This record gives sequence, C-alpha cells and structure tokens, in this order.
Amino acid sequence: MKLCLTFDAAKPSKTLIYLLCFLPMQTIPNRMHNQGPSTISPVDADANLVRDRFQRSSTMSSVESDPLQMMSLDTNRCKPNASFIWCLPQDYNQEKHPFTYFHLVNKSLPWDYAFRFVIEEISNINDKSQTMSISMYFAVSWLEPRLKINESATEWTEDRTGPLNQVNESPESLKYIWYPELEIYGLDTFGRQRVLKEMSGVRIIKNKTITYELGVRITISCRMNFDNYPLDAQTCQFQVGSYYDTHETVTCNSHFIYDLDRQRSLQHFIQIEGLPAKYKVLKLPSGTYAACGIQVRFQRKQMQFIVQVYLPSFMFVIVSWVSFLINPHVVPGRMGLLVTLFLVLINIFNSVREQAPISSRLNAIDLYLVVCIFLVFGALMEYAVILFMLKKRRKPFRTIDQGLKHLFPSKTSNGEASQPLRSPSHRENNNPQMPEVGLSFRKQALVENIDAWAMWISPPIFVFWNFCYWIAYRPWTNKLLSDNTLLDYVV
Repeated sequence: MKLCLTFDAAKPSKTLIYLLCFLPMQTIPNRMHNQGPSTISPVDADANLVRDRFQRSSTMSSVESDPLQMMSLDTNRCKPNASFIWCLPQDYNQEKHPFTYFHLVNKSLPWDYAFRFVIEEISNINDKSQTMSISMYFAVSWLEPRLKINESATEWTEDRTGPLNQVNESPESLKYIWYPELEIYGLDTFGRQRVLKEMSGVRIIKNKTITYELGVRITISCRMNFDNYPLDAQTCQFQVGSYYDTHETVTCNSHFIYDLDRQRSLQHFIQIEGLPAKYKVLKLPSGTYAACGIQVRFQRKQMQFIVQVYLPSFMFVIVSWVSFLINPHVVPGRMGLLVTLFLVLINIFNSVREQAPISSRLNAIDLYLVVCIFLVFGALMEYAVILFMLKKRRKPFRTIDQGLKHLFPSKTSNGEASQPLRSPSHRENNNPQMPEVGLSFRKQALVENIDAWAMWISPPIFVFWNFCYWIAYRPWTNKLLSDNTLLDYVV
C-alpha cells in the first residue's frame, strides 16, 4: 500500500489523499517517496492521474485475458454453489461510488463516512513552523451496498475472525473494492507506521460496512498567534473530509479516544475536544464540503520563563535602586553597577528574542524586558545628570607661557634665578583673588536631593507596572478550562 497525492486543477487549494493505493501497475513519481517535502505541478499531476487511470484500465483488461490473474481476482467475486462469508458481485465496478446504489439499502443521500481517531499522543508542537504532530490510529468506515453477505456463516460469531458480526481481512482485499478519496485540511506530512509490515487492517461488518484502519503520524499546520508569548494559549483543528464530494453528497461523523496518561511531557498543557460546529463545514471556491475531526487546545507552561527570565529581570531592577544610596562621588562603583545590570538585561533580551517565535507585534515577554531595561537605563541617566551637575569648572591661574616661565625661570647676569620656584601651596596663598567657579547653593541642594527623589519614585512606578502587566495577561488562569485556575489544572 502506498500514499498517493494528486492535484486537481478545479480545486487548486486542496491536496487529494488516497488512503489506499493498491493497483499493481500503478506508477507513482519517485519524489513522492523522498523523506523531504516535495511539490507536484498541476501539469505533472494531471498527466500522472490520466496515466494512472489508463494503466488501471489496461491492467483490468490484462487481468480479464489472463486466467491466472482472473483466479486471484475471483477470490473476492461471488461464485455459484460456493460457500462464502462475503463477496463482490460479478458485475462489481470499482470506479462507481457506493451512493449510486443507495436504492439497494433503502437509503438516500447524503452518504455518510464515519471516522474514529484513537489518539496516542500529541508528539510535537513546533512554534517556529506553526505545526502540530499527532500519533494516532486513523479509521474510516463507509457503507458498501453492493456487498453480498452470507449471514449464516459461522465466522460472524467466531472470536478468531474478529469481533461479533465482524470479519478481519487483509488490506490486500481492498485492491478491488471502492474506497473513499479523502482530504486532510492543512496537511503537512502523512506518515504510516510500520514494524514488520504496515500497521493497517480491514474489517467487513455484517451490515455491509467496510472499515479501514491504519497507524499514522500526521503533521498539520496551525494558525498560531504569539502576541502573548509565553503567556499564550493556542487552538488547532484537525479536519478531514471528502475531496471530491460536497456536503450535499457526502457527510461525516467522528469520535475520538484520548488517554491523557499516555501523553508525553511537553511545554504545553493539552486538551482535546470534538470539532466545533463552525469548523464542520468548509466553504471553498469549488463548493461546500463537510469535515470531521478534533480540536486541540494547548497552553504554554510558564514556570520555566518565570524562573529564567521574569524573576531575574525583576531582581535586577530592584538592585539598580541600590545605586541611589551610593555616594555620587564614588563614580567607579556606582557606574559599574548600573552598566553591568544594563548589559545583563540586554543579553537576556537577545537570548529571549532568539528563541521566541515570530509575532505581529512586541510579545508579552519582550514588553516586560523592554520596561526593565528602560528603568535601569533611567537610573543610569539619573546618575549622568548628577555627574554633570557635580562637574566644577576652574579658571586657570596662568596662561601656558606664564606657566612655562614659572617652571623654568630665567637667570640674571650673576647666575641667580630671577624668580625662585615656589610650591603649589605658596602659589595658592599668593592668589586669593582667583576663586573657584563651582555650583550655586541652589544647585548643590538639588544634587543632594535628586537621589532621594529617584528612590521614592522608581519603586511605585515598577510596582504599578507589574500590577497592570500580570492582571492583563493573567498567567495563573487556565485558559483551557475557564472555570479553574492553572493550579487546579496541574493538580
């Protein structure tokens, strides 16, 4: 069995998924088996589809002319005077839809597909690519009114052949049976699970229902909004439906099984629920289609970010207030403290930006760090203003020429210095008329009180900011269950 993807020019926004592709001579492009992503152009896809159908009809013609192949085909055909559990009529046409024979079971359109999802776990949630990976057992059931059922066969009641009124069959039996053409909306990758063989099976039910089930790993794209990162909650829909048939012809129903105890630990709290009604109908340019599936809601765990980012940033801002208590004349100590805190916060901000997903605006954690950086920067600027006001301008005692003459006095004719070299203290005593040009009394009082004002203003501003921030984002609230808190969900 192979997974086949084709492109329909009439519905360019949709990719067709053949869950079963059993034809022995059907060719599939080699690029479909590569591990990496692949693309199919509309021209190639249409050509492959026409070629596959031609080869399929050629294969059926060759089978009819070859007795050995007819013998293998006849294993599922009804034969006169032969016992059977179920079989196909001799005139069975695999190309015709079962709902064209709805009169055989007294049923009217729309036809119904039944899906069952046994979810093992949500294996991965990728913020960068905005995708979600699911490991599950995917089952689809449909009614085939053309089946001939031997209701008196003992196999319907034997445990070795399957549950009551059901018979287990090999997936090879679906080579000659019609199967639905399905689409998974937003599909990224579709992988089948294998051990020794592919993990898949077929069941024929006594009421002429066929069920095909297989183990898969599916990756779908999700529209995520990271404006509140890392205090965000996301919702992702897994939708599957018929590719060709609109909701007037085919509808569907589904149910899922999910055991939370089997879920591995991720960076999210996860809740799976049924698909809401608004997602059960998809309107596309080619028509309106019915969809079934599940909805996954997940909320990010915040403890890691609180311990690694929020708490250190909070403490660094508080430590910056210590600079207001340091004597402004102790320039190395006070300046070193503020510059170090400023650079550490810048480093934290850069690290967070590298790990954060893309958002349409400044996300929650970036906003918090920017405010913390601004507060530390404000303390640094406050000290810069103080240093500017403490700077004293002094009038020089002499010009450069006078200073040189004073340091190197000229000699008289008798060899004595015309002017002896004097000590600085002596120079100061002889120049009382040159006073220092310093701060006025009013400015000096301002310098002495500016640190006190900053010490009183900064803490209330920071506390008020934190109060508004945490009330707005409410990280303690469980956004998956609105009636409970996050603590209730963890417990």
